[in-house]
Amino acid sequence: MQRLEGRVALVTGAGSGIGRVTAQRLARRGCDLALVDLRPEGVEETARLVRAEGRRASVHLADVSDAERMAALVDEVLAEHDVLHVLVNNAGITSVGAFSAERLEDLHALVDVNVWGVVHGCRFFLPVLRAQEEAHIVNVSSMAGLMGLPHTAGYALTKGAVKAFTEALRGELVDTSVGVSVVFPGTHRTGITAGALGADGARIAQVSSGRLAVLMPPPSLVARRIVKVIEKDRPRAVVGPDARIVDLASRIAPGRTGLIGRITGRLASH
Repeated sequence: MQRLEGRVALVTGAGSGIGRVTAQRLARRGCDLALVDLRPEGVEETARLVRAEGRRASVHLADVSDAERMAALVDEVLAEHDVLHVLVNNAGITSVGAFSAERLEDLHALVDVNVWGVVHGCRFFLPVLRAQEEAHIVNVSSMAGLMGLPHTAGYALTKGAVKAFTEALRGELVDTSVGVSVVFPGTHRTGITAGALGADGARIAQVSSGRLAVLMPPPSLVARRIVKVIEKDRPRAVVGPDARIVDLASRIAPGRTGLIGRITGRLASH
């Protein structure tokens, strides 16, 4: 996009983590924000932070996995802002543990939020974006979308789907006014593990909220790259040292996840 000043952006999962800081960064670039989240507490705080930057913010409570709700969201956003130029499909949940121990209902939840949430955002808002002189979609994947990491099979399933879907959509829209990008964050202090599903979800949530969290990069690094891919119309961004290692490994040793599996397996058994 040539400019962000005076544009309107929608961010899902805006109540915390990457979603919140992305909304703040877009506000600093001059965007008004439509903020979408499932729960009111966090997203209202994000709206306050956006308004503190001197920009307008509207709050929309929605479950991105609900097609009917997401379809209705289009009219709500247009009623508040008249237009939409940027869509950031960020909302997501995670799961940690052996696939054999995954509950089917948890796998369905992962697909519903991480895959259908992205599809719903693109499907329902694409006509609005295509009506603008320039627009952009960012879909947030994960380093698990670059290489299927053992003990995150369900999560990798969904984030790999986001990668492939985004690449295909960018190809379809290459001759339109809508740019499309996929972002692959590594481990950051986002809080996503707080509600992690899976056999090891509770333990990972506890570990990630302790001393380990101090070692993780802040989500502002991801937000910075999200804004950059919008402004430069770049197809992808890999964010974080661990994500860059996984990206490299996926290129030089594709599919060779045995060593990682042995390491995570030992960690899971302790």
